[in-house]
Amino acid sequence: MSRGPVTGNGGGGMAQNGPHTAGEGRRARRRGLRRAGLWLLAVVLSLAAMGALALIALTGRPLSAPEWLETRIEERLAEALPQARVTFGDIVLIMDEGWRPRIRLSQIDVRSPGGGDIVRFNEVKASLSLPALLDGQLQPREVALSGIFLRLRRGLDGRVSLSAGPGAAPRVRQAATLPELVGQIDALFDAPALSALRQVSLRALTLRYEDARTKRGWTVDGGRMQLRRDGDALALSTSLALLSGRAGVATLSASYTTRLGTAEAQFGVSFDDIAAADIAAQGPAFAWLGALDAPISGSVRSGLTAAGRLEPLNAALEIGAGALQPEPGTAPIPFDGARSYFVYDPEAQLLRFDDLSVRSPWVSGRMTGEAQLEGIAAGRLDRLIAQLQLRGIVTNPADLYAAPVSLAGADVDLQLQLDPFRLRLGRLQIDDGGSTLTVEGQAEAGSDGWNVSVDAGLDTITPPRLLELWPTQAKPKTRRWLEENLKGGQLSNVDVAVRLAPGAGPRTYLAFEYADAEVRFMKTMPHVQDAHGHASLLDNRFVLGLDAGRVIAPQGGAVNIAGSSFIMPDVRVKGGPPAVVRLHTESTVTAALSLLNQPPMRVMDKVKLPVTLADGRAELDGTLSFPLRKGGKPEDVTYHFDGTLSDLSSDTLVKDRTLRVPSMTLAATNERLTIAGEGRLDGIGFDARWSQRIGPGSDSSTLTGQIALSPHTLEAFGILLPPGSVSGEGKADISLALKRGRPPAFTLTSDLRGLRIEVPQVTWAKTAAAGGALRVEGTLGETPEVSVLRIEGPGLAARGSVKLKPDGALDRLRFDRVVVGDWLDLPLDLVGQGKGQPVQVVVRGGMIDMRRDQFGKTEPSGKPTPPLLLSLDRLQITDTIALTEMRGRFDLSRGLDGSFEARVNGGTALRGQVLPLGGRSAIRLASEDAGGVLRSASVARQVVGGDLNLVLVPVGSGGAFDGQLQVGDLRIRDAPAIAALLNAVSVVGLINELNGDGIYFDAVEAAFRLTPDRLTLTEASATGASMGISMDGVYALDSGRLALQGVVSPVYMLNSIGSLFT
Repeated sequence: MSRGPVTGNGGGGMAQNGPHTAGEGRRARRRGLRRAGLWLLAVVLSLAAMGALALIALTGRPLSAPEWLETRIEERLAEALPQARVTFGDIVLIMDEGWRPRIRLSQIDVRSPGGGDIVRFNEVKASLSLPALLDGQLQPREVALSGIFLRLRRGLDGRVSLSAGPGAAPRVRQAATLPELVGQIDALFDAPALSALRQVSLRALTLRYEDARTKRGWTVDGGRMQLRRDGDALALSTSLALLSGRAGVATLSASYTTRLGTAEAQFGVSFDDIAAADIAAQGPAFAWLGALDAPISGSVRSGLTAAGRLEPLNAALEIGAGALQPEPGTAPIPFDGARSYFVYDPEAQLLRFDDLSVRSPWVSGRMTGEAQLEGIAAGRLDRLIAQLQLRGIVTNPADLYAAPVSLAGADVDLQLQLDPFRLRLGRLQIDDGGSTLTVEGQAEAGSDGWNVSVDAGLDTITPPRLLELWPTQAKPKTRRWLEENLKGGQLSNVDVAVRLAPGAGPRTYLAFEYADAEVRFMKTMPHVQDAHGHASLLDNRFVLGLDAGRVIAPQGGAVNIAGSSFIMPDVRVKGGPPAVVRLHTESTVTAALSLLNQPPMRVMDKVKLPVTLADGRAELDGTLSFPLRKGGKPEDVTYHFDGTLSDLSSDTLVKDRTLRVPSMTLAATNERLTIAGEGRLDGIGFDARWSQRIGPGSDSSTLTGQIALSPHTLEAFGILLPPGSVSGEGKADISLALKRGRPPAFTLTSDLRGLRIEVPQVTWAKTAAAGGALRVEGTLGETPEVSVLRIEGPGLAARGSVKLKPDGALDRLRFDRVVVGDWLDLPLDLVGQGKGQPVQVVVRGGMIDMRRDQFGKTEPSGKPTPPLLLSLDRLQITDTIALTEMRGRFDLSRGLDGSFEARVNGGTALRGQVLPLGGRSAIRLASEDAGGVLRSASVARQVVGGDLNLVLVPVGSGGAFDGQLQVGDLRIRDAPAIAALLNAVSVVGLINELNGDGIYFDAVEAAFRLTPDRLTLTEASATGASMGISMDGVYALDSGRLALQGVVSPVYMLNSIGSLFT
């Protein structure tokens, strides 16, 4: 049965009560609206119960109230609630056994005069106190409500209000907090009509909770609530099902106990499968759960003090599988579950975690500690500052490790800001079995992803433990290199930095120091022992540096490689930039070359030289570059080394030569090995550069440079010159071509400055300041040879070659041509006679011009010397007289002493002898054809026969000689000048004799001085059977003119002849 609206109209009961002022009417309306619920029940139940009590008692069955009773109830409602319109359906009355009356009403709807909903019930049941009812009083003992809709709202100021009915129903209750609102139940029992009330229950409750702060709302459906009173003790319990939109049903149950007349209360809430975000929105103590996407079950216990303040809150939470995901755009961090027991002190705004356990593939462990809440004055948490202790940590974020990593424990100071989500680590100190890892940084969740900044430091750790903590997929090439190449020792001062930003790859930094380690920088190289150093990984560039360490070379001992480094320019790219080893070594030369000879370089093997080629010290700097991939080939390795070799000595680099070098540079590449520096080779100073190609064509090398040029140098190269002929020291450029299996070929050139060269035999000398030219070409084998020897200087040029004997002594110094000024041009050999013995001089032709000769004084050596062998093409004595085809043999031990044969101007042969005289040489000539000699010399064509003996003694300079001539048994024929003379004096017989067989002289003697252009006859005589002649005068050799004067006998009348010219 449904009834229409019952509306208070101011008539009826209102009239009986007298008029009301407007203010009283407004207050009455407000009171009516606030108390519409239960007061309505009291009125309805009273009327219904009183009117039908008898009928109920008679029947014992549920009876519907008669129409007159319903009409009476409507009238009483209008009188009681003049500001409300009440409608209801059926009213059913029941009397239970034991005379306990009950009433049931259905479809109760209370509206305001304007039509707005105040409260609505589907059904109301009540059991009444029979004694009170018989006295005319309505005192329900139990009330059961069904199908009520309540709206709970928290405003921006944090105050809560409760209203009944859907839509914008007016608030019926409000308070500062929800516990205070619940505490207003006391007012319900202040009404006399409810003094007997012991229990109120609600079922089919629908509750809409709206939070203006979080701008969120929740709907609870099918809820049950029960309020029980026992004396002055009140107990409220409820169970609700939350419509959260998630799979499954979230349930919540609550309890509240208090005593009438006091604010003290205890309450608790238990819940199951409620979303973390829903719980986080309920208060600052739970706000830290807002970043989780997971269901939570648990319980909360707290209370109110007598002053109405919230007591410490105890919570036990079981968090199901879910993820940490503050923003939809951030990558979730999954976990399998978590558990937390904590206490929240609202006065201190402090959270105390007695247990916070997490089970996650990323990290698992147990935490305890405290967290200070800040910025909750506005009802929301600005930030949380926590100090936590973590124990039993097991981590494997994103399955980075092959197996989870365990850590002993950690202490953390953190700050959590929720909007936007930002977790800042002030200090995270992790205990790892004697090592301490300190971490600081922050993680911020944005709409497009995580922004992470982490800096960590570790005091000490072993390499194996570092690799355990290093994720296998994080920089795997670098990790694998360290795993394979860094053994033993201890790591310290480890620094790690990670930067993550949305849309960009991670940026990483790793740095550490290591000590007492073993490092392998190349598979084929000996390992570094006792290694100390540092390493860093910045983004994708890895560098491992050695501050101290040594390598034991296969030969030569230890190599100090402090200052070396290994570099991976880009650890990401497969087939990208090659790895680089930068080496700095200090060792013996043998050890350094032994390392260079290790695979894949094999430098010394490629140049076919032993690693023991030199003694000394070596300091090298170099790089090796090679790809980090399997199956690499030797040619994939490129290298370049530069360094210094000091205190170097070698008898191998130049075969059979002793090399001494204070300091020398070395350079080695894939293509070439080069050594350069200043030193001494067999005592000869040099500044040279040796270079040899590596690979194809590597059987040859070159040595170029500059050497000191001195008598010792010439001797070392097999150029043996007379003692004292060279002095001083100059510079020479030298080039050696070294080819395997052949003696070294050299070329030496010099401008001869700094050298004084003297050839006293030809009165030639070059001062040290004067320039010249020297070129020597030859080989430096077991028996050195000089194939080219060229010397040029002011007034001197010589070209020849040198051949030595197997024992190093001179075999032959052969000059193909020696030119001195304009007076000597001849080939010359110096033939060795054994070490320490004077050489033999062999003149093989050429020309000497006595007119301009500058032969110096020849001092007797006083020692036996090999003879000078002379084969001279031409010896020019005067402008018109020359000795040709001259052959002689001379002894030099007493000066120039020997005999020779020659022809005069290519004609008459003669014999000669050279004798030492005052440091120079006198000449004696003899011939059996004096006339032929004079004719060949163009001196006298009319002389026939005769024996010639001529002695020439050099005087002064310029080719002058004093001579003594003796000729016997000669005749003069066809002499026009003498014939004219005899005709003048009418010596007919002598003229006839001259024209016939000639005038015979048995002896001719003359003393004269011979110069290049004239012959001055100081005294001459010729005697014979027919006549005698004595004369003196001048014979011009260049023009052939005579100027003579003398006496002819026996024509005694003529004592003198003035002048006779032809």
